[in-house]
Amino acid sequence: MLRNLAVHITYQGTDFNGYQIQPGEPRTVQAELQTVLERLLRHAPRISCAGRTDAGVHAYAQVVNFQTEKDFPVDRLAPALNSMLPGNVRAVQAWEMPADFSARFSALARHYRYILRPHESTQNPHLRNSIWQCRYDLDFESLKQSWLSLQGQHNFQAFCKSGSYRDSYDISVHWCHAWQWQGFWVLEIIAQSFLYNMVRNLVGTMVDIARGKLPPEQLQQALASGERQLSGSTAPPQGLYLYNVLYPAALGLELLQPNLHNWPVPLADPDLKPDML
Repeated sequence: MLRNLAVHITYQGTDFNGYQIQPGEPRTVQAELQTVLERLLRHAPRISCAGRTDAGVHAYAQVVNFQTEKDFPVDRLAPALNSMLPGNVRAVQAWEMPADFSARFSALARHYRYILRPHESTQNPHLRNSIWQCRYDLDFESLKQSWLSLQGQHNFQAFCKSGSYRDSYDISVHWCHAWQWQGFWVLEIIAQSFLYNMVRNLVGTMVDIARGKLPPEQLQQALASGERQLSGSTAPPQGLYLYNVLYPAALGLELLQPNLHNWPVPLADPDLKPDML
């Protein structure tokens, strides 16, 4: 019988050229998973994922699914994967899912988190791959107000990587939040989908506004015009995390776990729940 299995994986993205398998066979998270699953299942499954992270971007809660006829207890899948995966990729939990479940298309929304630490003239080498240690003097209230203005539906074409094309650039942002903790600044955003490089381009633009390089009104001008040249810098990848993926509650996929999601800043479970989307 064909089974549909889902796996919650977490990874540190520094040493990967993104999640998705690419021509030329650079090291990617999907390539590592594919190799291990082929060894384990004795066939090459087709893997679907919730979100394709870029090079250097991390994930607390990536979800993948694949189909197999292999008969083994689902609670043994995560330990079996971890016995073969590299240490910077871990399988957290696996589930048996309905036949029509897709890690990508069944998701209601994705939750991204960006972490930066401003005023860092002397950078901490232990954090260099985990946050953006930003040397600029920034105004938090300016950054916060710019970030919170993203909630609602907007055309984000100005914040998509140049040369990327799609039928619509309209994205509905369900929730966003900006907060501080022990010198870290944390930007959170939840939407059903995101454009290529959208979050990093938004963060870079917010930082440009917060340090006075761009006027505050330029954010709204970029959203209204869709012109990439009106947006600001692209924030570096190491501060970005795929923090959570929200699925219908009936599926039973609860991904937020304090032991995974509380570093380098604490767990932040938003008030937004799957049944509200």
